[in-house]
Order: sequence, then C-alpha cells, then structure tokens
Amino acid sequence: MTSSTSPTPVRSLRPVRPFATVAVALIAAVTVASTAVSVLYLGRLGGWSWPEADLAGRLLFPYAAVHLLAGIAFVCWLFRARSNAYAISPGVAHSYAAPFLVLGWFVPVVNLFVPKGIVDDVWATSRPGGLRPGTNLLQIRRPGLVWAWWLTWLAAGCADTLAAALTAVGMEMDAEEEERAAELASGLGTAAAAAGVPLAIAAGLLAIRIVLVITRLQEAVRAAGGPAPSRHRTSYLGLVSLVVRDYDEAVGFYTGVLGFELLEDTELEDGRRWVVVRPPGAEETALLLARAATPEQEARVGDQTGGRVGLFLYTDDFPRDYERLRSAGVVFEETPRLEPYGAVAVFRDLYGNRWDLLQPSSPEGV
Repeated sequence: MTSSTSPTPVRSLRPVRPFATVAVALIAAVTVASTAVSVLYLGRLGGWSWPEADLAGRLLFPYAAVHLLAGIAFVCWLFRARSNAYAISPGVAHSYAAPFLVLGWFVPVVNLFVPKGIVDDVWATSRPGGLRPGTNLLQIRRPGLVWAWWLTWLAAGCADTLAAALTAVGMEMDAEEEERAAELASGLGTAAAAAGVPLAIAAGLLAIRIVLVITRLQEAVRAAGGPAPSRHRTSYLGLVSLVVRDYDEAVGFYTGVLGFELLEDTELEDGRRWVVVRPPGAEETALLLARAATPEQEARVGDQTGGRVGLFLYTDDFPRDYERLRSAGVVFEETPRLEPYGAVAVFRDLYGNRWDLLQPSSPEGV
C-alpha cells in the first residue's frame, strides 16, 4: 500500500458534479440526523420524558438508511473523482488500489488512515495542469482541509463510542457502594456525547467542503477542454536548484508573496529538506529550494548568476501580476517596459536574486 501501486488505465474526463450534488445532500442529511439523535440522547440523560423504546424503533431504520445512502453516494463520487484524477495526472500512481475505496472504510486499523490517503491523492492529482508523470504522492504536502476533516471525523467517532460505553457502564452499576462510580461514568458519558455534537457537525461540513473543492477543480479542467494531451518526450527540465538561507523563510516568500504552490516538503538527513515550489498551473519546471550548507554556498545566496537576471517568471496577464506582486511588497528595479519579445520588468526576491516578470509577445511563449 504505497505509491508504487500501478496506475489504472487513463480514461476520459467525465462529469463529476451530479455525483457531488447527491453526496453533499446526503452528507448534510447525515449531519442533521446525527445532531438530532445526539440532542435527543442528551435530553433523555437530562431527564426528558420520551417513550424510549417506541422512539428508538421509529428512528433506527431512517437513521441507518440515511447513513448507508450517504456512504454509498460518497464512495460513488470518490470512484468518479479518482477516475478523473488519473486522466488529469496520467502516469502518477495513487497510494492505494481501487478496492480500498470500499474496503478501506471497514478493515480495522486500515480504516484509521487509508480513506484519508485516498482523498489526499485525488486532491493532489486533480489540480489543473496535473502532476508530472512519476511524481511520488507520498512526498507531496497534504492539504490542511483534508487533515482537519479526517481528525474531526475520528474524534467524533471516538466521542460517540466513549459516550455509549460509559453510559452502559453507569447503568450497570446498581449496587449502593457503586453509586458514586455510576454517577461519574454517566457524567463522563454525557460529556462525551455533548462533545460529539459539534464534532459531528464539523466533520460533515468539512466533508462537504472537500467534495466541493475537488469537484470544482475537476470541472474547471473539463471546462477548459480536458487535460492537456500527453506528449512523447525523452527528457525535460524538471527542477532548478536555488540556494536559500532558510527553508521556512524561503517557502514563506515564494508561496506567500509570489503565490507559488508548495509541491513537496520532505525531511531528509542532517536536518535537510527536499522543498519544491512552482507557479500555480505550471506543468514541468519547478524550483528546488536548497539551504546553504557551507560558507561557499552561503556566499552565493542571492547571487547565483553573478548579478544577471537568472530566473524568468512568465505570465499571461502582465498588468495583473505586476500589480499583485507590487502590492505584496515585491521590489521592482524598474518600471515595466515593452521589448520585441514582450512586456517585462525586473524584480528581486527576498535574497536579491534578479527575476524577469515577462509576458511574451507570442501566446505560445506563455
């Protein structure tokens, strides 16, 4: 169960929004139902008068049915989204084989991490432009939204299980000497049930958000005419190494100021990291941010090309990106100028490296 799993055959990009609509509606229904049942449960513990057996009988079937339907709808959406993800990023192996889209939710221990890993992979390979063939998904930084959803989902499940167990223990303690222990167990069960309510709501809302984000990414690719056709290449320029003073400092500038994407951030030996960033939508060349490790390398930070412009950031809308970068605090050495090859202006990054912001005259150059 690693990223060595062989990619499935590439298929055409197909509509995913109908599956998303059904999944979102049913996840919302589950969230409402879970909240209502938890409130009723807390009310009964608090002394509300309910015909318990009759009420449980009336709620059991619709409650179970809506959970089952929501699970089926989510898995169907996930199958379609994963198929599209393979079309957007052909040649990128996902971490888990297709059967785990179903089995991953039920196999003990495996269900603690596999579903999240599947959603992570679909998210990463659904971005417009796709990932380079052969990209190792295990080295790509995972979205915070997916982490938040999965941790909240697990916490909600733990709260429900703990509430049921503690309440059962409290009800079984009838002896007089166990009265205080029974009250304590029941009180803890009530607290766990109360904590489960906001956790269930949060997990549902985060799941809906994830479905909508991935669907939006894939529909954007479909609206643009589908993924770019693959080209047979024997080689291409993948990474350009840029010596930096500090990893986090450099990542903060290139992602927070220039607006690049953080593709990889993997811990290596001796405190080193493999940090890769690239402009959003770029398909091939990216920057490898390499922290200076020797005095000679430190002397080259900000001056790898002897003062010449060494990096060229292409844009399809020069005025837009020029103003965006200026507003973010980027220092331009000059006002924009028109050259035979396009609109250009030189700016410096946080270390002093000189860049061209360039919109080529020929659209093919962008």
